[in-house]
Parts: sequence; C-alpha cells; structure tokens
Amino acid sequence: MSALWRAALAALLLATPASAVTFIVTAPASTPTDATLYLSGDRAELGAWSGKGPALTRRADGLWWGDVALPAGASAEFKLTRGSWDSVEKDAQGGELGNRRVSVIATTDTVRVTVASWRTDAGAPAAARVHTLTGDIRTHAAFASKYVSARDILVWLPPGYEQQKSRRYPVIYLLDGQNVFDGATSFIPGAEWRADEVADSLIRNGRLAPCILVAVANSPQRMAEYTAVADAKNGGGKSAAHQRFLIEELKPFVDSNYRTRPDAEHTGIIGSSLGGLAALDMALDHADKFGLIGSVSTSVWWGDGAEIARVKAGKGHNARIWFDIGTAEYTPDDRGHSPRMEQSRVLRDALLARGWRQDEDLHYVEVEGAAHNERAWAARIGDILQFLLGPPQAR
Repeated sequence: MSALWRAALAALLLATPASAVTFIVTAPASTPTDATLYLSGDRAELGAWSGKGPALTRRADGLWWGDVALPAGASAEFKLTRGSWDSVEKDAQGGELGNRRVSVIATTDTVRVTVASWRTDAGAPAAARVHTLTGDIRTHAAFASKYVSARDILVWLPPGYEQQKSRRYPVIYLLDGQNVFDGATSFIPGAEWRADEVADSLIRNGRLAPCILVAVANSPQRMAEYTAVADAKNGGGKSAAHQRFLIEELKPFVDSNYRTRPDAEHTGIIGSSLGGLAALDMALDHADKFGLIGSVSTSVWWGDGAEIARVKAGKGHNARIWFDIGTAEYTPDDRGHSPRMEQSRVLRDALLARGWRQDEDLHYVEVEGAAHNERAWAARIGDILQFLLGPPQAR
C-alpha cells in the first residue's frame, strides 16, 4: 500500500462519525398546516444563524420532522423559525426565548421541541412594540446611496446640543441601527442597546464626553455588507461598497448637517456579531477616517477565521479598539473547549503583535456569562462608549 493510500485510510478511520439527529417539533395552533419550519443554529449544519437552516416538514401526525447530520459528541445552540428571524419562536407570552441547546450523544439521536408562539403571532404583547426612543433624535428615513440600498438613519444629539451653538462633538456610528435606540424596531422586540438612555445618563453625570450617536440601519444584504471576505457556507465578502457608503456618503452628510469633530480621532464605529467584523475592518482599512472602534461579540469564525489573517497581513495601528466576546455565546464541547473563544484570543494576540497595547489603545475582554444578544450588548454599551471617548475632559 502506498504512503498516500495509508494516509487516506488513516484519515478515514480517525474521522469523527456523523450522527443522524431527528428533530421533532410541536408547533402552536397559530402555525399554518402547510408551513415549513426551519432550524437555525451556531453550526454550519444548522445554517450558521442564517435564520433559515435545515427545513422541517409536517407529517400526518401533525408534528414537524427533519433530520440533520451532526458530528458525534458535538454540541450546538439553535432556535426554530418559519423562514426568517422575523418569524422566530417566542415564549408563551410572546417574549424573548433563549437559545435551545443540543448535545449529540449517540450515533442516532432524537430531539423533541415544543414551540410556544411565533414572533409573527398577533397575540404578542403590545409592550414589546412600544417605541423607546429617548432624547433629541433626528430621523433621516430611507437615506439614499449609490453603493447600497436605502436605509433609515437616526441621529441622537447630546444634552445641551441646541443650547451650546458653538460646540462641536465626537461622532459614534452604530451598525444594525434598528437595535440601537428603539425596542419597537429591534431584532428582539423590546430588547435594544439602550444607547440613547445610557449615553444621556453618563453625559449628565459627567462620566462621558458629550457625543453624537448615529444609528445606521442594516438591510437584507447585511451578511454581504458587513464582511470583507466570502464564507464558504454563507457567501458575503462585499463590505467595500458598505464602507464607501459610510465614508463617501453618510459621514459627509452628518458632518455637513451636524456640529461634528470630523477627524478620525473623534469618529468611531461600533458593531456586534458580523457588525463587529465590519467595525474592526475600519481599523484595518480606514483608520484615517474612523479611529474609534467597538468590535462587539465579533464573529471571528467567519470565513474560517479570515479576520485573523487580515490583521496579521497588515502593519501599524492607528485606532483605539474595544474588542470583546461573551463566555456564554458559544457552547463548549464535552471537554469545555470553545473553538470560537480560542479564535477570539488568537485575534487579540494578532492585534497585540501588530502593536496594539492591552488596556491602552486595545481593550479585550471576555464578558463572564454574557450571551450573543441585544440585552448582553446593552449591558456593556456604557463601558464601550467610556473606553472609546473617555470623560468630558478627554474630549
């Protein structure tokens, strides 16, 4: 037997066997009988949180069934949808539901799930749809661009903006703008970043330099707009157009219509998940425009860790960066090992090797017990803003 054949046979014998996992779902009475339900989870086999992973179909017994091949011993988090995050499952009161978890033990396994309600159900509580905007917020609806699709822009102005006519302010742009100020438009109804309330309180109490916050809505092309390279499973890799929109169209508009301090030292961008990649890419590609970076719960896994290679390939460091991950964002394996946590640490080390200094111009933190959602990000947006901007005397 040749060496090549021996190597191939060894690899085959050592390969992790796949387990056939059957998902059986009991859906609420509001679910149409001809509906297709979908799994969406944190593994590629579950759609990588796309909102529309493997499909489940209704059988004669009235339950929705579907089979997924997962590696034996794997753990995963998932939710059920009816085709998108706009129809994600909710609890019995229409409120937020935490991620479900599954651990694959046997070579064949069955997971039974009962869905209480859907986000689209008319019975969702009215409180979840109440607007929660706080302070002086100006809306620029359907802001047009020649690079990306039109989207809403919300500009939050700090206390005293109208009274102090000669004062100019740092500006922080926040991606996924629907989630930033308003619980009525947030991805999870009622769960938003509370950036307006938090900034207002910190500024009034002298703990944050007065600033302008600009919430930039995402679009159905979010995955492509926020990623610099394509992912084998999810595509993407078209962030250059989104960057041009921010740099050539939106920033000049904001600088022309509001009293900003337009230099990079006073201009920042914050994003979470894939938005965390988009924000960090500004430090790599355009630190001359955006010098304050909030890279939150960053999806370092995208493109098989391509962001790590991007950091290693460059030179120099000109931006101030907050970079974090929650310890409860990804399910560890049976040995307590989390590959995605390790990827975040490798990216941190690459930033340090390139010249950033921990707790000086880089703040890397693993937030104990924090999940991957708006409530977790709301809990630390104040810390992020304070690290980037500092107290009033700093700006």
